[in-house]
Amino acid sequence: MIYSLIVGGSPQFAFPIGCAVTGGVMGFELLYVQQSSGTWLRELPLPAFTTVSTLVWAVMIGLSLQIVPLLFGFKEAYGGEYQATTFQQDMVFALIVSFVLNTILRIRSLVGGRVLINFVLGRYHRPLREERVFMFLDLAGSTGLSEEMGDVQVQSLIARFFFDIARPIAERGGETHRYVGDEIVVTWPLSLAIKDARCLLCVFDIQDLIVTQAPRYEKEFGVVPRFRTGMHGGAIVASEVGDDKREIVYFGDTVNTAARLQSLCKEKKRDFIISGDLLDAMTLPPRVNAEYMGEVELRGKAKALKVYAMSRATETGQVESG
Repeated sequence: MIYSLIVGGSPQFAFPIGCAVTGGVMGFELLYVQQSSGTWLRELPLPAFTTVSTLVWAVMIGLSLQIVPLLFGFKEAYGGEYQATTFQQDMVFALIVSFVLNTILRIRSLVGGRVLINFVLGRYHRPLREERVFMFLDLAGSTGLSEEMGDVQVQSLIARFFFDIARPIAERGGETHRYVGDEIVVTWPLSLAIKDARCLLCVFDIQDLIVTQAPRYEKEFGVVPRFRTGMHGGAIVASEVGDDKREIVYFGDTVNTAARLQSLCKEKKRDFIISGDLLDAMTLPPRVNAEYMGEVELRGKAKALKVYAMSRATETGQVESG
């Protein structure tokens, strides 16, 4: 409608056009791009992804410009007949806006929505104290797999695994902080993480996803990935660092403790270990069990920490290993 006023058009004509464009674009993004049907598109290199989605947006806008006036019985637009020259002008504008918005959306997918917003707002330009939960998730046995499969194939497996688990992480409100080799670091604001124990459920969602995708992994890589997870929450300091490459980093014992708990999983032969402090801060969902592993002295910590191995009971009452 704003564009219509700028070029001397009619808001009455522009409003249904805008609704049609918005509905089409949102439907494409939410019901196709972000679903399993749009996996091939999200896997494209960033320039190709941006180009394809921009063209799809432009087609939707072009169809809206042509079809909506017919449906609503508009005979005039922008103060006169809707001539080909006016349509071309609108499409040039639509292509430019579509490209800009698509570029922002795809960059957002690279750095994360919250991170991009925080950079724009300068939230962490000065160090800021926060309460956060950190999850360190490591692909188990990647060294052995590398010897069997080769570095390139293992890296393809890791890339596929990280790509697949991005959805359950996002759905549970997690923010992917960084990837380090075969490890991913995810974080939540503490209040968000403990709400409905979503940080715990995120791990179980990932487990369910891998079970569902097991045949595909077997077919493509000959192995189904396993992972170990450590989780802890508490106070940290967040700050924006760097010059030519800026990054938001988190400092504090909370981060180190979560990393140590992930390493403890291998020693304790468990897949998912969290701290007692974090467990005490939330209510366990149904069929989620916490096995007390005692007090453990972690490297770098002066005081022993209570730790728990997390698992789920199946519908039959049996407990899945955690």
